[in-house]
Amino acid sequence: MKKLFKIGFLVLFLSGFAQEKITQNIYFDFDVDQLRENQKNILCDFFQKIDSSQIQSVRVFGYCDDRGSAPYNFNLSDRRVGTVEKILLNIGLNPKKLIALEGKGRVLVNKDTVPNLDQTRYQNRRVEVVIEKKAQSAYFMGIPRLFSDFHLPHKKGDRIYLENVRFGVGSSYLDLRSRAILDKIVVILKNNPYIEFEIQGHVCCTPKYYSDAIDKDTKERKLSYNRAKAVYRYLVMRKINPYRMTFKGYGNQFPIGKEPELDRRVELVITKC
Repeated sequence: MKKLFKIGFLVLFLSGFAQEKITQNIYFDFDVDQLRENQKNILCDFFQKIDSSQIQSVRVFGYCDDRGSAPYNFNLSDRRVGTVEKILLNIGLNPKKLIALEGKGRVLVNKDTVPNLDQTRYQNRRVEVVIEKKAQSAYFMGIPRLFSDFHLPHKKGDRIYLENVRFGVGSSYLDLRSRAILDKIVVILKNNPYIEFEIQGHVCCTPKYYSDAIDKDTKERKLSYNRAKAVYRYLVMRKINPYRMTFKGYGNQFPIGKEPELDRRVELVITKC
């Protein structure tokens, strides 16, 4: 019996070690189900910093403060969850990874004993986004293959460098030449419908104390994210199933170490085939 217990404990321990849970709280104003802009930005930035291919599952739980009836607050918490769900899907989360969407209603408090009632109520008007990550792997640092080799047999973890999809300084705009290359990729993807992949955006020439560069059009410091998103949106426009792909900006984390323009790039990492 002790041996069986030890084996069970070991399995649970290794399972817990292999997966990591991350929680982000997003806060709402009183009696509303829409987010302020700063809370939307917090949610988007939170997801931008996570390797989307390593997300095992996402759970979203909504709460309200103690004011109002229980039925009303259950409905309000459901609507808050729906707001966050729409944002997550708009920024590229695969809906298959959303395994729980639940409004839990109001959080009751003892108004006579809570030291800061207003602050406590504010913190209770929240949605929790709980991400469970897969075991960390190193395949994102693998040796890239050129797009010209994309037709060769491929496997999970292959990183395809789109050497002729280039961007101007501070830009996420896809020029005609880049779109022509992506049109060739569309043909390959349609001929290989089981390939799933992450689109990874990169930047050059940014100091290490910045995580990303500024997009001159949007004035946001998320240029690598916008480059990856531009490719994602173009592929969706060309009828590639959005559920097959995710996108993420990696900023200046992975320079090639050659000409700066080579770091103004996008790569595809195969996550399933």
